[in-house]
Amino acid sequence: MRNKLYSVSLIKLGLVILLSTGFINSPLAGGESSSSIITEYYWIEDGKVDASTFIGWSLFHNSCVGCHGVGGGGTEMAPDLTKSIERLSPVEFTTKVFHRYSMPVGDRTDMTNAIMAEVQKDAQRDSGELEKMPQWKSDPLVRAHVLNIYGYLKARHDGVIGPDKPELMPVQD
Repeated sequence: MRNKLYSVSLIKLGLVILLSTGFINSPLAGGESSSSIITEYYWIEDGKVDASTFIGWSLFHNSCVGCHGVGGGGTEMAPDLTKSIERLSPVEFTTKVFHRYSMPVGDRTDMTNAIMAEVQKDAQRDSGELEKMPQWKSDPLVRAHVLNIYGYLKARHDGVIGPDKPELMPVQD
């Protein structure tokens, strides 16, 4: 099973490279409608998802849906990830999942305000005003497949799959 998942990932990577370089001619490269959608994050064919995207859905459903809602649409206690995923790179997403409360590395010109904002958030969390998101870095499944979760959320954001359990495309030998 593990070798098949790696094979699917390698095939997907190869197709993305070939399509993006224009080496092969495809309706996807020209932007025409097709029953296949292949991006660097997910592969959808005839409404069915690749194994990586399915794993992302499964882990999201088991680990994140309690706070972020079915399909990542958000709840009163956690944000809509289908919207916030648009502005997060895979690295930024991984950092948020593994180190939820770390200080931002970006612009440090106004560190006093940034520190005060973090202190205020911590006080709200401690008082129970805000829910605490667990740091998923200790969960071996989430750690190993965080980019699959990212791909699933990108597909949700792009509107190519719905919030319900996706159908897995058959593995071709």
